[in-house]
Amino acid sequence: MKKQINWSTYKFRSSQVHKLMVGTIPQKEDCQGAIDDLIKEKQTLKSKTGRTVKWTETKQEKLEKLQKIQNAPLFDLLPKTMKSELRKIHRSETYGRNFSFTNKYVEKGLSQEQEAITVYQKYRKEVLGESGFFRNNKDRLSNDYTSGEADLCDNNDFATCTEGFDIKCSWELETFPFKEDKLDFAYECQNQDYMWLSGAKIWTTAYVLVNITEDLLNKEKLRWFYALGSPDESNENEYEQYQNFIDKCKELETRYIFDYDSFIEKNPGHIMEISRSEWHEKGLDIPLEYRVIEKTVEYDQSLIDKFIERIEISREYLKHLDEN
Repeated sequence: MKKQINWSTYKFRSSQVHKLMVGTIPQKEDCQGAIDDLIKEKQTLKSKTGRTVKWTETKQEKLEKLQKIQNAPLFDLLPKTMKSELRKIHRSETYGRNFSFTNKYVEKGLSQEQEAITVYQKYRKEVLGESGFFRNNKDRLSNDYTSGEADLCDNNDFATCTEGFDIKCSWELETFPFKEDKLDFAYECQNQDYMWLSGAKIWTTAYVLVNITEDLLNKEKLRWFYALGSPDESNENEYEQYQNFIDKCKELETRYIFDYDSFIEKNPGHIMEISRSEWHEKGLDIPLEYRVIEKTVEYDQSLIDKFIERIEISREYLKHLDEN
C-alpha cells in the first residue's frame, strides 16, 4: 500500500547526509548575470571593458547552456547521484521497502561491531592511558532535519556528550587507513551530524582492525575450494590441487586474522591450517597499538548550513516525485 509521507518535515539519517552533498547545483542568480553580459556582448560586439570582440559559435553555445539552466526546474539541476539517492528514499519510504546495500565488508562491520568496541576500549586504556568505560549507544536523537544513532559517547549519554566516537571495522590490513590519510567525506558528514544532534564539538572516527568472523572466514575458504575445483584429499590425482587449497587457507587465515589466540578462543572448533606455534614463531599477530587509527573532526557550522540547504532542496524534490 502506498503511504502518504509529509516530505516537508522528512528527516534524513546521519548515514544518508553525505549522499545529499555530492556534486554542485548551479545557482540561477549567478547564471542571470552571465546571461545579461553575453546578450549585451552579442548585441554590441563589445566586451565588458569596451573592447571590440567577435560573436563566436562557442559564445552562442555558452549563452544557450546558461539560458537552459536558468529556465530549467531546480529538480533538473540536481546532481545525478543526489537524485538517485532521493528516488531510492522516496520508493523505500512510500512502499515500505528496504533497499539497504550489503556485502562482506558491511557484514563484518555489523557482526564485529561489539568486538571492535572492545578492542578500541582496550586500546584507549592500554595504549593511550585513558580511563572510562564505553557502552554501545542505543539512543536516537533528531532535530528538524536529521536523526542519528551514534556508536559511543564520552559520558555514555548521546544527548549530553561533549565528545563522541564512531567505530569502523576495516575488512583487512589492505583497507586499513594510514594516520596521514584524510577522513572519508561520508564519515566526516556523519560525524558532523552527530555533533549537530548532540551539541558535541569533537567527534572521532576510529578505524579498528578486528578478526574476521568464523562464518565469513569459512565463506572465503569455501569460495576458493570451489574455485580450485573442489579437490578431494583422498583422490591421488587431486592431491596436489588439495594442497594448493590448504596453502590458500593459510593465506586467508594470515590475511584476515590479527590476533590468533582471540580468534581461537571465540571459535574453538574452527580447523586452522596454521598452528599456534607456527603463527607465533612468525610473529603474525598485529600489536594492539597498530590496530586502531583515529581521525578527529571539530564541529563545522558552515558544513551544517550546507546540510540544511541540501536537505530543504531534497524535500522539494521528494514532494515533486509525489506529484509525478
